[in-house]
Amino acid sequence: MASTLCSIPEGYPAEIIGYADPWIASPGDMVEIKVSSTAARYCYRTVRLIQGLDVPNAAKVHVEEVLKIHKNELPGRFQQAHPGSYGVVPGLIFRPDEAGVAVSFFAQPYLIDPGHDQTMVSLVDREGHSGVSIVLRDGGYFAVRIGIGQRLIDAAVDYSILRKQWIKINIVVLNSTVDVTIEPVLHLGQKRGQYHQQHIELPAPMILPPMADLVIAALRPRPGLKASDFFNGRIESLRVSACGASQRLLVDLDFSLKISSDNIVDISGNGGHGSLINAPSRAVRGHNWDGSETDWTKAKYDYGAIHFHEDDLDDANWDTDFAIEIPQDARSGAYAVEVCSTEDPSVKDSIVFFVRPRQDSTAKLALVLSTFTYTAYANEHMYDQSKSSQLALIGQSDPRADSDFRRMVRRTDLGLSLYDVHRDGSGSVFSSTKRPVLNVRPGFHHWAFNRPREFSADLLMIGFLEQLGIPYDVTVDHELHAQGVRAIERYSTVITGSHPEYPTLQSLNAYSEFAARGGNIMYLGGNGFYWLSVLDPANPHRLEVRRGDQGVRTFQLPGGERHHSLNGAQGGLWRSRGRAANYLFGVGCCGEGIGPGVPFRRTAHAADARFAWVFEGIGEDELIGEHGFGGGASGDEIDRYDVEHGSPESAVVLATSIGHPDGFALFPEDIGFQELAVTGSQTNKIRSDIVIYETPAGGQVFSVGSMNWYCSLGWDSYDNNVARLTGNVIRKFTGSQKSTWV
Repeated sequence: MASTLCSIPEGYPAEIIGYADPWIASPGDMVEIKVSSTAARYCYRTVRLIQGLDVPNAAKVHVEEVLKIHKNELPGRFQQAHPGSYGVVPGLIFRPDEAGVAVSFFAQPYLIDPGHDQTMVSLVDREGHSGVSIVLRDGGYFAVRIGIGQRLIDAAVDYSILRKQWIKINIVVLNSTVDVTIEPVLHLGQKRGQYHQQHIELPAPMILPPMADLVIAALRPRPGLKASDFFNGRIESLRVSACGASQRLLVDLDFSLKISSDNIVDISGNGGHGSLINAPSRAVRGHNWDGSETDWTKAKYDYGAIHFHEDDLDDANWDTDFAIEIPQDARSGAYAVEVCSTEDPSVKDSIVFFVRPRQDSTAKLALVLSTFTYTAYANEHMYDQSKSSQLALIGQSDPRADSDFRRMVRRTDLGLSLYDVHRDGSGSVFSSTKRPVLNVRPGFHHWAFNRPREFSADLLMIGFLEQLGIPYDVTVDHELHAQGVRAIERYSTVITGSHPEYPTLQSLNAYSEFAARGGNIMYLGGNGFYWLSVLDPANPHRLEVRRGDQGVRTFQLPGGERHHSLNGAQGGLWRSRGRAANYLFGVGCCGEGIGPGVPFRRTAHAADARFAWVFEGIGEDELIGEHGFGGGASGDEIDRYDVEHGSPESAVVLATSIGHPDGFALFPEDIGFQELAVTGSQTNKIRSDIVIYETPAGGQVFSVGSMNWYCSLGWDSYDNNVARLTGNVIRKFTGSQKSTWV
């Protein structure tokens, strides 16, 4: 890979950022810390994060320094990632008697005018002076670029390519001639463009290198140099032959094989296999897709293409600045390496990572941090009004342009989230944690909702558990995926994060089996267990999500591309898969609003003496959660009790939210035929419900159905009735003694 160390761009503001690898570690593990700094020198220390929000009405920021991990001062250096996906088949060898090359493939360009050349296929020497590359010039014009010894020359092709037009390209370069054939592909009765054939005479013979790497969808002059001129679009069925007295097949690449991997397969018998860089999209429709089969695992054709993007990023691959060893006695939880300029303390970053529970832990309570959700939202760009993936909610105003936001805007090299579209307009299906994830920071305020969200909101629960004084562990989605119920079976009670939106089948099954064994679950969030996600077993930093035509989404994938490339599982909503969150957690997502949240009011069922313990210390007429960092306790994305979607009829609704304004609207999957009553004041379907029920195995499930719950939990340093209610349930479920409220 090309070096990520580089000079600081002129006029670049002061900045320190970084990431940890691995992102999730065990006691005793080594963790590499990778830093980019404009500061000449920085100092660092490692802390356990307890409460990171630094705003009025919040508890004091609380971190616990890990004294067993060394702290130090180091020189700073600036690093950038190199986005852009491509493929490489190394070391194609040409014989001395061969004087040309033949290349054929199918292509579907998605971006015609990116402002730079797009290399579709490159077969040049390491100096870039000999060989051939096939280039889409800015504006959609086509050229064959040929090395004649000391320079490359362009053989212009008189053919203008259309966006998303499938074409078959055949190029033969032999001595001083170039023969080009371009044939539009008939697709579902449509044929765009014209058949084109052209003969070109060169001023000098092509120089064929003795050996060259075949690079697909980019230009890479030599290994170790940064690739450039990325192609945005699809390539399929690439064949390369050497030409002399006759043609000799070098590679015949079939991209429909090993779709779940980063491998590309040569079926010529010559062993010219290759690899993919930066995770381009696979399991996408090819030139012969006709809709007869939409599941690539069952299709006999249709799925032989790979979609490359200039803004794909799977691994930032930054140089390591230092490594830390996690102490054997480290508590589980969220940690950070705090990095700070030695000259200006305001230039700093908290590089977050997570530590798994120790095997000897005796805690009976576990908080599951939503690391899949953090990954899905990593470095999201929904503020970008130039993209179709812009966030467009009722009541949205100008973004909160704080330092975190400005950093996210300028670091365009750090890749996309699962909410973004690529520059070519296609949807992003992969997200990675091998890069700085700038919105996983302890004090992060969301730019649109103007409140803590995801990780920063979940830290409010860690601060509360510390104050509550009940022994607890912290685990993460990735552990439930890897270990199943074994990750949580030792606990009597598990608590979710505020936004556990992206479970895999394995992590969702872990919750179900935990409940089936009699465990207690506290779902203290909203919009949970909503989208199906898939984790790459070979690259667990990589998460895939394939969105369909249901659910709240910034884009939808076209028909035929909604099965995950990593395992073939159908993507989309868990509700569409028959496993709505309602079945296990009692509530399921129904609405969202960007405005302030509202409180809950108890129902008549709450007067039942069986539930008096839930409301101990709370007046009968008190509204629950009137205040919080996002307004009331029911806000952002919210869930309701609904038997039609699987909520247990035995469940009891103890409280329900009141007064959602018209800034809240129903989710699209709850809307039927041209409904008009879809906003907060028009329908009672937009609400959060606090629900409790007993499982057949004797455990209990308690759910609040609101992402804002933790924002109210932390209000006034946890001195509020949301905190009282939450503490009552935790103590009851864990059998702990009552704590004294501060």
